[in-house]
Amino acid sequence: MLNQRLSLIGLLVLQIIAVLIYPPAFFQRAPQAAVLPPALLILFSLAIVGMNSSVLTPDAGRNSLAFIQGINIVVRMMMLLPNLLSADGSWNWLLLIAQVIGIGLSWFTITQMEKLRLRALLLRNQA
Repeated sequence: MLNQRLSLIGLLVLQIIAVLIYPPAFFQRAPQAAVLPPALLILFSLAIVGMNSSVLTPDAGRNSLAFIQGINIVVRMMMLLPNLLSADGSWNWLLLIAQVIGIGLSWFTITQMEKLRLRALLLRNQA
């Protein structure tokens, strides 16, 4: 039980990291993108609270978390090409690496959530 809960907490932390991993210089170049991580974190928090307060069923909560990570993947892919070149014309390698890591973590967490039993996604004690 403890091992299952620790792996769930680790999976949730990876989802948070997947949403937050951006190089700081990116937000100076595209300040409108600074809205995305807090918005996704709010949605993530609402899904977790909804699942654990029985407002959402575990299935709906898992779908909500996968949807949030899917949005993260799509938005990162859309932001990658327009921002890949820095102002001086060189490749922005830090952004490329951060985007690939963020996409990879989101994809990994989606696949791992789908493998878990629905009740295993709940943080509260299961009766």
